[in-house]
Amino acid sequence: MDGSFAGLLFMFSLAGVDASQYGYNRMLPDPYDRIPGSALRPLSGAVGDVVFRQGGPTHGLYVVTRGRVHLERVGPDGERFIIHRAQAGTSFAEASVFSEVYHCDAVIVEAGALIRIDKASVLAAFADPAFARAYGRQAAQQIQAQRQMLEIVGIRRAEDRVMAGLIAGLLEGSIVEFAARLQLSHEATYRALRKLVQDGRVMNPSRGIYHLHP
Repeated sequence: MDGSFAGLLFMFSLAGVDASQYGYNRMLPDPYDRIPGSALRPLSGAVGDVVFRQGGPTHGLYVVTRGRVHLERVGPDGERFIIHRAQAGTSFAEASVFSEVYHCDAVIVEAGALIRIDKASVLAAFADPAFARAYGRQAAQQIQAQRQMLEIVGIRRAEDRVMAGLIAGLLEGSIVEFAARLQLSHEATYRALRKLVQDGRVMNPSRGIYHLHP
């Protein structure tokens, strides 16, 4: 493999093959199932593989067919913040079709498979009103989710931010991932969780498990 691609996700692909003959369109959610098979490139990778890096040239958007991918940005002190979590059946990097470079890193956190959709084909698909409407609906949902995250990370007090994150259902994986989504250190997040448990606002039935009181 070319050293210039070290750490990037190119472990498996069907480059040069018409992906439509493998039925990859059927694996894509609406509206991407309308994209021609010739615009699709299946990829796979292991935990820690980087799909793309911030500042790298854009090639298209991605759909996760198996596994999980985190979109991350690096803070001023080197800390990594999760700005989006993509799981099987969902897409990511949609904005890349309108940009020359990616604006974050995409890192595989659960081994799996992806399909990359060529950005020129996505732009061409906007000529189809049904595609444009479906794309617009999906974009609106993502904007709402991003607004919610902005409101949560804008909360100054750690305990209140952690509580808001719990209410929003953001604790889906590890505490470290939860902290990264909240843009808090994991130490501050653990302290806030302990205080919330002590105050009787949150239950901690077992290690790493936290629930809101009914």
